[in-house]
Amino acid sequence: MRKDLEDRFTMFYATQTAVDAHNAAWAALLPFANAVTAFKDKIVAIEAEIAKQTTDLEGYALDKGEKKEKMIRKGLEIANKVYAFAVDDGNTVLREKMDVSYSDLAAPRYAVIAQKCQVIHDEANAVAASIVAYGVAAGDLTDLQTLIDDYEAVISAPRTAITVRKGAMEAIEALIKEGTTILTTRMDKLMSEFELTKPDFYQEYFDARIVVNTGAKGGDEPPAPPEP
Repeated sequence: MRKDLEDRFTMFYATQTAVDAHNAAWAALLPFANAVTAFKDKIVAIEAEIAKQTTDLEGYALDKGEKKEKMIRKGLEIANKVYAFAVDDGNTVLREKMDVSYSDLAAPRYAVIAQKCQVIHDEANAVAASIVAYGVAAGDLTDLQTLIDDYEAVISAPRTAITVRKGAMEAIEALIKEGTTILTTRMDKLMSEFELTKPDFYQEYFDARIVVNTGAKGGDEPPAPPEP
């Protein structure tokens, strides 16, 4: 979250705390109670968007790396065995296709790696009956295909997470504006009801409404109390 939005949201929490501490003072004042409910709904909505925004991209990247490694290792294992079959069978075309190293599979871009492993799977599958004697069972081919599918499923995950985070930031900004509007046009205006009858609540509320600018010295001016 941007620092300015974080500072304003901190103010939201402080205001909520002040209001909750004096629930008995305002509970019977329906316009104020309705405004408090609307304000708290904005806080809950902002919290949900923050959860989206803090999606861990490192976790996605780690998951993709682990799946990539498993897929390459399995693909290389099968390729080496099919290569041995191709040599014995005199199948030069198949032999060349299976003549791959770890670096051959690991070096290309993410999407290309999956394609290379898919070639290994498909070529091996075409001679599945013949390579059983070389240690490649049907289950091995199924495992490789599963690893390829799992890997392809996570390739786009970090990009998706970034998109989600961007949308969450825009939503947070809009929700904070809406919450601020509730404060300035409804709750702040109604606080005059408590200036004389509940002075402690009045003071705590407007103290809480100060936005502390943590990015620079000092803070914003507190909101002006409503005209009597």
